[in-house]
Amino acid sequence: MSVPPEPTVSERATPGAAAVPSPPETRLAGGSLNLRRVAFIGLAYFALAPVIYLNMGFIESAAGGPVMPLVFLLITIAIIPTAISFAVMNGRRPSAGSAFTWLWESTRPGVGLWVGWMMITGYVISAALYPLAFAVFFNAFLQYFGVHTSLWTGYGGGLLSIAVATYMARSNIRLGARMIGVLMLFEAAFVAIVAVVIVARGGSLGHFSAAPFNPGAAKAGFSGLGLALVFAFMSIAGVDSIAPVAEESKTPSRMIPLATILITVIAGLFWTLTSYGFAISVPVHTVEAYVSAGQVTPVYPIAQKYVGALAILVPITGFTAAIASFGASIYAASRLLYAVAREGFGPARLAKVDSKTHGPWNAELATILIAAVSLIFFAWWQDGPSNGYGYLGVIFVFFVLVCYLGVNVANLVYHLRYKRPEFRWFVNGAVPVLGIIIDGYILYQGFFVAELGLPFKTGGSIVLFSLLWAVVGIGWAVRWARKRDLRSVSLTTLETDAG
Repeated sequence: MSVPPEPTVSERATPGAAAVPSPPETRLAGGSLNLRRVAFIGLAYFALAPVIYLNMGFIESAAGGPVMPLVFLLITIAIIPTAISFAVMNGRRPSAGSAFTWLWESTRPGVGLWVGWMMITGYVISAALYPLAFAVFFNAFLQYFGVHTSLWTGYGGGLLSIAVATYMARSNIRLGARMIGVLMLFEAAFVAIVAVVIVARGGSLGHFSAAPFNPGAAKAGFSGLGLALVFAFMSIAGVDSIAPVAEESKTPSRMIPLATILITVIAGLFWTLTSYGFAISVPVHTVEAYVSAGQVTPVYPIAQKYVGALAILVPITGFTAAIASFGASIYAASRLLYAVAREGFGPARLAKVDSKTHGPWNAELATILIAAVSLIFFAWWQDGPSNGYGYLGVIFVFFVLVCYLGVNVANLVYHLRYKRPEFRWFVNGAVPVLGIIIDGYILYQGFFVAELGLPFKTGGSIVLFSLLWAVVGIGWAVRWARKRDLRSVSLTTLETDAG
């Protein structure tokens, strides 16, 4: 049964005034994504294999112990309240604008506009991560065949991934989601198989060990464990990834909330279970030695030890995983750019929908171009694509945490102000409050405390850039508030079968 969309706050504030609908050429292709395709996009955004490949060295070195499974388990539990808030708000108000729309309508338009700025930054940074990741695996692949690698070969690999992702984005989202799903399943299957082989052989000790779930195994103490949690959060920070494609999914007010919880639980369990195998595979000092020796990922020599020549699949699945995650990130970033521009707060070109693919191609292209510039700059400035990936990843954590705090606020305030009869103390009260506490703590302890304790180039500059860019965003929101009467803006509503 088709039901009319829920009116926006601005519509309620001006009785009798109809919302101005977007012109047909600015509408995304509704009904393009079923649950399976939405899940493919969400799980690819989580980057199942790259999380193990690229974060193992960071996590174990930071913690000083084989505690990857514990870290992933803790961070999965910690993100559940925020995932619930996303699910609730996606059910109430499915929109490509996601938290931008929800904060605009539940608090003040200026707050929503600033959150939109922070979200756009976070999503674009997420997309910029994967050409760097591809460059890392491309160099490893060349090294396997004895080819000398450098920053320039890394650039070549990164640009190759951009070309492939551009082709994927130029296709319609239904086909793109299918391609992303095939690549994602290939990478996940290989990681799971290697982990099972390691566990079957008992790892380096020849038997099971409880150390990966013991906080005492983190020799670097609480601060080291906190820094490890930041790198793990880079992985689980994908619960919001499917919200921007809500307008292109079938029955979004039912499907998107279900898919949000589903992908969060699947990804968390995948990392917790598979990382156990890698955690017991070799001692931590061996992992640190691999990292110090410049190994692209500790997983590569570990795979050589346990599966022999099949270790070549580490860089190959790194290729496929990076492209799948890049494609999913392009979808998220471009849809949000489109949603903000659609309301008149960005270049009008970004709000146009391609006549063939029915996707926001101009916004997708803008995301891809920023990713290309980021590849060149951050690989150079951080002395290689691997360090560039780690640097941008921590910046991403800051912006996505601000978004997560905002969504929890939206869940609480929206129901108190506009859905008071339907307010549920647990789902709309306790859950968002708990999410605010957890996300705020991770932001303070894992981002500010941990990063300010590092040298300026690798830590302090991250905090400085993040804060300065947030302030620029405040200026941007204030400028628009003075330029337009934000209260008169009726955000585009989503007409859909709500079930």
